[in-house]
Amino acid sequence: MSALFSFRDAAGVGRRGARTLPLVLPVVLAAAFAGPAQAADGCDFYKGKTVELIVPFSAGGGFDAYGRLVAKYMGDELGAANMIVRNQPGAGGLLATNQTWTAKPDGLKIQLMSVSGMITSELGGADGVGFKSGQFSWIGRVSGEPDVIATAAEGQIKSIDDVKKVAAERKIRIGSSGVGDIDYIEAGLLAKILDVDTDLITGFSGSSEVYASLGRNELDFFSSSLSAAEAAEKAATARILWSFDTEAVPGRPGIKPLSEVVDAKFLPLIKAQAAVVAAGRALAAPPKVPEDRLKCLRDAFDRTMASEKLLDESKKINRPVAPLDGQKMTTLVRSVTDDAPKDYLELLHKAYAQ
Repeated sequence: MSALFSFRDAAGVGRRGARTLPLVLPVVLAAAFAGPAQAADGCDFYKGKTVELIVPFSAGGGFDAYGRLVAKYMGDELGAANMIVRNQPGAGGLLATNQTWTAKPDGLKIQLMSVSGMITSELGGADGVGFKSGQFSWIGRVSGEPDVIATAAEGQIKSIDDVKKVAAERKIRIGSSGVGDIDYIEAGLLAKILDVDTDLITGFSGSSEVYASLGRNELDFFSSSLSAAEAAEKAATARILWSFDTEAVPGRPGIKPLSEVVDAKFLPLIKAQAAVVAAGRALAAPPKVPEDRLKCLRDAFDRTMASEKLLDESKKINRPVAPLDGQKMTTLVRSVTDDAPKDYLELLHKAYAQ
């Protein structure tokens, strides 16, 4: 658009004298095909178009709520005729993700990704994975929060020393909602990092059932998202001990990072898992979307996530956002997919082989 205005101004100057126009016109034409105009051309592509946002799970859940929230505002920011949400459940999100991976990279199909599940499935060699997480065209993160490790509200474990005392008498019991879930992977990591004999107990229908068992002192540990753990704390079924991270939880100084309470040799494992979790829910397009269109998608996403209307609505529906731009998402995802520690990969393979 700026090149267009420059051309009109130049034409106006040209009307002052016939000899000035030939001198000005080549300069204006050169400017018209410079970098900024290329970005504008990429954005012009979306005018009158319909953009499809894929949600890889059924309607009505948290992913669906986030997908519809973003689509409601991002279509206008992009300049598209509309942005529609299409639910495509199946295989824990792998069905949709595999199809997005092979979709035409024209920028008209994007997906809300369960990034932690994608990465761990890929690195763990899970059946049905047909994509490379680091090669998607990442647009930006919608939401993300740290995972934390909770113990029984009235349990005897308050420190690493307490863990050792209990482990001297019996196995440490760690709960999980099921094989392949992120909490199952974290349970295996925790067992390795604590370096004690453990029982990994599965078969629960979800995190709320695990927390109920924790509240009855049937378990010693369970890892989950911070929000789920805080809800369990309010229900007096859990007490948060550590974050599965190298950093403190904002606003919760009493929750120590796991990296500060265990042997330093486990730091690479903790960092890898923290990065996987931090990726959260994010938007991506197929690989090799043209750079100008990807820039438009990223810019529109950034404006969307800064919109007061979106932020107000996210609070009303209790779906907090934690944006991260597309370039940072790319770096975050590749930090794990390209450089995951060998023992982390081994643990993932073991988890998905169950």
